[in-house]
Amino acid sequence: MVVVFKQEYENQSMSNEYSYSRGRPPAESISRIADWDINDSIIPRVSNFNLWEEWADGHCRLVYPPNCEEAKRHASGWAMRNTNNHNVHILKKSCLGVLLCSRRCVLPSGDTVHLRPAICDKARKKQQGKPCPNRQCHGHLEIMPCRGHCGYPVTHFWRHTEYAIFFQAKGVHDHLRPEAKSTSEARRSFGTSRKIRNFGMLLSRDGPFNNKVRLYYILQFRIKNI
Repeated sequence: MVVVFKQEYENQSMSNEYSYSRGRPPAESISRIADWDINDSIIPRVSNFNLWEEWADGHCRLVYPPNCEEAKRHASGWAMRNTNNHNVHILKKSCLGVLLCSRRCVLPSGDTVHLRPAICDKARKKQQGKPCPNRQCHGHLEIMPCRGHCGYPVTHFWRHTEYAIFFQAKGVHDHLRPEAKSTSEARRSFGTSRKIRNFGMLLSRDGPFNNKVRLYYILQFRIKNI
């Protein structure tokens, strides 16, 4: 199989400028157009594979080796969730966008707030309206949806074969990158461990158990509303 590498931008400087403003990787690392489509009835057998692309963006088609752990998990730097697809052999995922501060504040580091939306609908609704994590800001979190595929979310398609894992993306993300999944999970884990530690210290004190539980939740409510 012959794979043609195609630049997405004629002006490379324009590509790099867009990379930093929207969180896209440089065009030369991702703009790869191959002679197959994810919906083809017969997928070609390939011997050359692509390197793993965490931030795949734009209309691209990549082929990963069957032992690529990230591809086996359908991982992505973008916040993607499973969506219905008529073909049972193809997994379809849609982008959820990014969580931003309503005031678009800037952190002391010069970075902006760009949190990862939760995959679960219920958890994602709880994220919206929460105070901005920047203590110097009085804004709240809001979802900036992805509309990079003709007004709809960018979609990723995955298809497994005996000899390769095929990936195809449609659309260009029109928003900043969310925080990495590992960063998001570490932050939640730290918050949970701190709550458990505080609760354990409270239980070690003398007094009725019910009063301790009630006091713990009162303190948690006050902390959230500071």
